[in-house]
Amino acid sequence: MASPYLTVSLEEILSISPDMRARFREKITPRRVPPEARTVAFAEVEEVADQFLSQVACDGNPMVPGGVVVPDPYEVYLRDIAPSRDAAQLTVAKESHALRSIVGLVDNKEYVEAIVDPGCQVIAMSENVCHALALAYDPSIRLNMQSANGEVDKSLGLVRNVPFAVADIVLYLQIHVIRNAAYDMLLGRPFDVLTKSVVKNYENEEQTITICCPNTGQLATVPTIARGHARFRGRTAA
Repeated sequence: MASPYLTVSLEEILSISPDMRARFREKITPRRVPPEARTVAFAEVEEVADQFLSQVACDGNPMVPGGVVVPDPYEVYLRDIAPSRDAAQLTVAKESHALRSIVGLVDNKEYVEAIVDPGCQVIAMSENVCHALALAYDPSIRLNMQSANGEVDKSLGLVRNVPFAVADIVLYLQIHVIRNAAYDMLLGRPFDVLTKSVVKNYENEEQTITICCPNTGQLATVPTIARGHARFRGRTAA
């Protein structure tokens, strides 16, 4: 028996009904929906900001517009970088440390404290030490010596090949003689180059210097001491 119903596809319906086709296209075509207008609260903040800026100061002085304040690095570390409040405090350098010295036997006569100063270009000795040990020097070799405060003075001369014994190592130094020096002896850069010195510093401010004898190759590690007062200042030769 034939079915009383007739099956018609959507394409066939749209093809025979222009009105339905137009309505269908209108329904499925996406359209832009304009946003709804809303009323929001508005506050005038310009005047408040101007009052705040007029109160901003650095070290008690009003800030200039456009100025920059650089925060303290230590405070920034503790506030933003430190892992926790219980973390160890940041270790920083001290303002200064005392110079270090070694004691050596000069010309097989007397032990003299010598300041280790790699920032000095020469090895120097005070006039008082030179006279006390009766060391002869060449007055034709004189240098313009400039101190840390900028004063310039000429050296008195050069003592050649002075034996300087440290531990079991004997070094032969070229030493410039300085008038009114604040030290007895100063071991500058030539000492480091001659001995191939290796300096090791410790947290407790102690220091050791490992030196090598340029003639025998013998090594010695010498503990340094804190710089003392010049023993030969004011002393005259007997």
